[in-house]
Amino acid sequence: MLHAVRRFGGALLADPVGSGKTYVALAVAAALGRGRPTTCLVPATLVEQWTSAARALGVEIATGSHQSVSRGHLPAVRRGPVIIDESHHFRNPTTWRYRNTAPWLVGRPILLVTATPVVNRLDDLLHQLLLGVRDDALAPYGVGSLKVLLGRGSGSPALGELVVETSCPEGLRPERRGVGITPDPSECEAAAETLASIDKLRLSRVPGTEALVRTVLRRAAASSPPALTAALRRYRNLLMHARDAALTGRPLERSALRRFTGRLEDQLVLWELMPAGEDPNDLELDDLDRIEEVLRDAARAEEQPDGKMQRLRSLLADGRPTLVFTSRRETVRYLRDRLGPPPLAWCTGARAGFGHSPVPRENVLGWFRADRGERAPPGPRHLLVTDVAAEGLDLQRAGRVVHYDLPWTPMRMEQREGRAVRLGSAHREVEVVVFRPPSAIERALRITQTLAAKARLPAMAGLGAAGRGLWRWRSELAEAYREGEAAAGTAVIAGGKQGVLVGFELFGVGPGAESRLASALIWIEPDGTWTDEEQVVAARLADAATAEATAPESARLGEALSLVAAPVRSRLALARGSRWAAPAADPLVHRLSLRLHQGIREAARRRDLATLADLEEALAFVGRGHTAGESATMGRLAAMTAGEFAREVRRLPPPEPRYDAIEARLGGLLLFVSG
Repeated sequence: MLHAVRRFGGALLADPVGSGKTYVALAVAAALGRGRPTTCLVPATLVEQWTSAARALGVEIATGSHQSVSRGHLPAVRRGPVIIDESHHFRNPTTWRYRNTAPWLVGRPILLVTATPVVNRLDDLLHQLLLGVRDDALAPYGVGSLKVLLGRGSGSPALGELVVETSCPEGLRPERRGVGITPDPSECEAAAETLASIDKLRLSRVPGTEALVRTVLRRAAASSPPALTAALRRYRNLLMHARDAALTGRPLERSALRRFTGRLEDQLVLWELMPAGEDPNDLELDDLDRIEEVLRDAARAEEQPDGKMQRLRSLLADGRPTLVFTSRRETVRYLRDRLGPPPLAWCTGARAGFGHSPVPRENVLGWFRADRGERAPPGPRHLLVTDVAAEGLDLQRAGRVVHYDLPWTPMRMEQREGRAVRLGSAHREVEVVVFRPPSAIERALRITQTLAAKARLPAMAGLGAAGRGLWRWRSELAEAYREGEAAAGTAVIAGGKQGVLVGFELFGVGPGAESRLASALIWIEPDGTWTDEEQVVAARLADAATAEATAPESARLGEALSLVAAPVRSRLALARGSRWAAPAADPLVHRLSLRLHQGIREAARRRDLATLADLEEALAFVGRGHTAGESATMGRLAAMTAGEFAREVRRLPPPEPRYDAIEARLGGLLLFVSG
């Protein structure tokens, strides 16, 4: 992590949930801080947890919450390293949270921390990285633009330079045992009737709005009867709001529709259903005549036996400490009132309690932590929560996690399960129970299909067990051969497949200094084709490790070097070209470049050497890749008057070091020949 942050200005720690990322991050802070406090931006619910951990370790930090940043209140510390915990909350550059934070981070070392960096698309990872890493940071590795790479939905082995992910050693965290619970036929029939009742509502003449509102109602129906009733009442209020707005000749504000959807952050993708250029709030006001009938249907459904709730009751009867996750506050209250005795603990945002008694949130969550001590009084065995408790909290006493409602994303499921499947758990095994939706709900919402599709995304960026083949296998190879004796040079390996295995590095050479830019490990076939794929390279290394190595003859070495020339030239061309070429065409970059060129010509005519130097440095800054904060800086520059522009260009970040040359240096070459 230290190498990545020092080399690129930022990095992302993506170790699994519950494997100690907080302590890794604080260790990085201790190394980078050098006597100055490290600023930690964390969810409000985790501020005390981070403060306590840092205090125990003697690491000085200053904390700020995601929520306060959204309101524009940034920590007073303006220098030094920054840690952003649960950084997937900064995956959307259009939010105030992102817009306020990105410029504040310019020039500071950034460590992003999240077990789930990819939520809905690979762009999620891109926008997090751009908070601390420039778009062209991986140019020496052949990736000229992170935006282009991840924007087209593909990954690269070079991402392993910026993203650090290791698996937790076996035995330190409990194993997961999955259990699926399927609804019975009567529940499936009742769900179909509920959806048919919802379909009596027309909702909107705009397809995007209609799809959004219908999805909200269907999701509520999938949770519990009271959740659906509450959603229908909110929709009725929305219709009344829209009717009043229409009577005064005003359109319904989109913010009213957003409030109706609730705080379902994972529904960002649904807002994309809104057609561009049309009024997305054109609700069907005739639904005011139909809504009461649908509400009566929902009330009758609440009076019917609830098979889903009864199966949860049976599950909890064994007394195993359990976290039950739902998507709705109404469902938490519904289960709290119907399950027990003994009463259950519950937590929904700022409110928490034990049965019908309100209890401070910290006390409720404290009952489910592993450090309560032997003399702690007995507490409740089960905790009902919305996703407010799904991030960062240590609830190691729980031996079971129940997904009573399925979320939109695998990220949310992983965060939920990670509350119990973590270091320090009181159990060797944690049971993970999934309540599968009735068939009618699944057909309408495609919840499990959506989860399966999104679960495949992280592997495209080299994340998770399925993404190992993209870049993490290199670390595993290094560990496998760590005990061997290393030597630079050349050798012949007799027997087996013929070809050349070569390792080389690229160095930037400047006045009195040099810097290692990139490395490569490549297998080359006798016909000149080459690859750096895991299966091929790992197999050749394994062959070499068990074979007898001899010194090569000069003729054979010359043939091998001629094969090596092609991949070396290819990597050099990418590094040199990306290093100095302007990034992908950007109208803002083009306008600023023209403005700076004009200023350079005027300064040259006046022989104003100081201004000329400032403008040339500014041009170098504009022409390279940028972090998100630097891009925001350029946007402000483009809108400035001549006088403001002249002052601000002197404050731009200094240009990166320029190299007189980029050189390739061989680290080792193995020539494989037939026996």
